Amino acid sequence: MAHVKPRFPDWLPGLSLIILGLLIFLPAIWDWPLIRAEGMYALIPKEMLASGNWLTPTLNGTRYLDKPPLFYWVNLMSYHLFGVSDRVARLPTLLISLGEVWFTYLIGRRLLETRAAWLGGVVLLTSIGFFTLHLQLLTDHLVTLALLAAICVLVYAEDQPSWPWSVLFMVPLAAGFMSKGFIGLAFPLLILAGFAWFRRQPHLLTLALDPRGWLVFLVLTLPWFVAIEQAHPGFLRHHIVNEQILRFLGRREPPDINPFPLLGFWLFLFIWLLPWGLLLPQALYRFWRKTAWPDHARRGRLLLLWAGIIMGFFSLSSSRIEYYSLPVLPPLALVVGWSLDQSLEVSRDRGIPLALLCLGVLGLALMVLLPYLEQICAANRREFFGMFPLLQPVARQVSFIVPILALGGVIFGWRRPKVALPFYGLLALFLLFFTWKSLLALSPLFSDKIPGEYIRHQAGPHDLVVMEAIEEFEYGASLAFYSGHPILMVQRQGLPQFSYPVPPRENYLITPAGLRERWQGPARVFLLVDDVTPLEPFLEKDSMALKLPGKRLLCNRP
Repeated sequence: MAHVKPRFPDWLPGLSLIILGLLIFLPAIWDWPLIRAEGMYALIPKEMLASGNWLTPTLNGTRYLDKPPLFYWVNLMSYHLFGVSDRVARLPTLLISLGEVWFTYLIGRRLLETRAAWLGGVVLLTSIGFFTLHLQLLTDHLVTLALLAAICVLVYAEDQPSWPWSVLFMVPLAAGFMSKGFIGLAFPLLILAGFAWFRRQPHLLTLALDPRGWLVFLVLTLPWFVAIEQAHPGFLRHHIVNEQILRFLGRREPPDINPFPLLGFWLFLFIWLLPWGLLLPQALYRFWRKTAWPDHARRGRLLLLWAGIIMGFFSLSSSRIEYYSLPVLPPLALVVGWSLDQSLEVSRDRGIPLALLCLGVLGLALMVLLPYLEQICAANRREFFGMFPLLQPVARQVSFIVPILALGGVIFGWRRPKVALPFYGLLALFLLFFTWKSLLALSPLFSDKIPGEYIRHQAGPHDLVVMEAIEEFEYGASLAFYSGHPILMVQRQGLPQFSYPVPPRENYLITPAGLRERWQGPARVFLLVDDVTPLEPFLEKDSMALKLPGKRLLCNRP
């Protein structure tokens, strides 16, 4: 009898990806504070838990009607089980991240092969964008997870899309819809329709046409929308017209979003995929050719269709932000993983060593490139001003270590891809470490944890906390979360501004004259001011409680 080589079970590589994800993310989230861009996703469930009102999200005590509530509910349950803290707020996002990697592996195993799927999972986990963005609380993660689950159902139900598969397909669509509205519904449906047309298999459309699936969708989504409209008449018009349609057209009111230019949006897709993004052009070319024939290989082009629909959608939108390309990372990671798998079969494939050589050059040029990157980021968000000096120490380390690792990979792996690939993977892990160090260095700019905790220990129950001149009222949530105080915000040049009517008792926006009145009044006032904001004359002689990179905390009565 011939000897049969033992075979690992298919779930074992997927489990190894989950373990790798835990090893990467658990240490990283331990000391990473809530930043301004994400603080609202921690503060809203904190307020919902305190009030016992799970229906209406509130932000700094004011109803917040811009987004559906699923992500808030998920974080609220985490608080309910483990208590309220920034680390507990990050636990659901950690689980979502691992779920994204697991579904990416399952899809890759179905469309490609096990080793290619595993390599794609590694590429996803060790890409700078996946790591950086999943250190933040974003509804986009839940939308991406829901999209991955829907596509996983699609590829497993391709042969026999019966009504149970339709129900399973519509459940993640409901989750995506309850996370961020219509894109959670539109992306899976567009990808399904495109795949059915490309494969010439119209029977696949039954996944989205079976009434039993839509019944489940309506049961999971309709009750909250009906209840919130009854509690707050006008919500549906605000949510559908202003937050969905007008946002896409760039005509949302108030116009508080500075959209990324189209070139910058595509550039950030390359940055998010680093260091593997350098392999993407070759991987796409190879993948396009290899999936042309036979028929079973053409199924793999679902990955290209997936990425193309999402990037095309946001390229047409007038309200794009750099992280909106997040749902594109899984399919492109699988394409790169497939290409790496192919390279390991070719003894003299030079793609990986050449990419390492480019990484070494980029490492040497980092100190020159950083100021330009700051300009791109600061044009979209003010808190990026001043990031270059904070990043210089880390950038010097990168410009030394990365070229050495890259050169070692080129020398030892020039003719042996199996040697060059471990160098590439090690370099990817080092870049994640330096990315984490960079984020920690920038955290005083991005987060209000330090002034918030100072206020929490120093302020009394009747003291006032004020933020000076921020563009979006959501950006005050980090300070409110850590200080434990409701905050007031100074409105200048019409911003920040609510996009729906707010009762006077919930309105926490004050005029510059209102700030002066409170500052000179009997109450003690803590005022957080960014360095880019010039101080009013009546503030210049008052005491400074704290001086931090990019901001100052002032107090009228130290």
